[in-house]
Amino acid sequence: MQDVQFIENQIQFQKYPFQASSIYLNGSVTSEDISEILITRCPPEVRLKSDEVLFVSAVHKGSLEMFAKSNKIPIVSRMDTWSFICEEFLDTEFSDKYKEKVDRLLENEGLDRNFVNETRQFLYTPMMAYNSIMWDWAHLGLYDVLMAISGQFPYGEKVKFTDEAFHDFYWKAMKLVMRERNR
Repeated sequence: MQDVQFIENQIQFQKYPFQASSIYLNGSVTSEDISEILITRCPPEVRLKSDEVLFVSAVHKGSLEMFAKSNKIPIVSRMDTWSFICEEFLDTEFSDKYKEKVDRLLENEGLDRNFVNETRQFLYTPMMAYNSIMWDWAHLGLYDVLMAISGQFPYGEKVKFTDEAFHDFYWKAMKLVMRERNR
């Protein structure tokens, strides 16, 4: 993952991986740009007032938390919508009862089953290719989706979206993630 530096009221990103991002490839945000931070996400998230999520490597979790506190940025916990959408791609079996529970949970978040199923079908090939390398059985989220569709994993070039398709999906995904409610 990219390198991050915390300097007073600024987070500087080097080698940020997502070309559709406002900070790609090397950029920074100030505390005034940030609406909230989700420390417990995997990886931790910095949510901007411009409705974009930036990811910070978990190795910087402690520094990110100190940055949030010293700059009076709210640290919040929200339902991880993308992790529930991505459960289909985990190297894990789920019961029908559990799948139904997840579908109802996503419906309560305003995501109908058709939308969720279409999204899963749309992401099926890149996510299965990505997780065939990662073998993750516990958690896949928006960061993983973006890594998969940008082809940033071994053999990822074969399933990578075009730059235009990636950009379009990136901003649609940001719109969806910004709808998540507090826990």
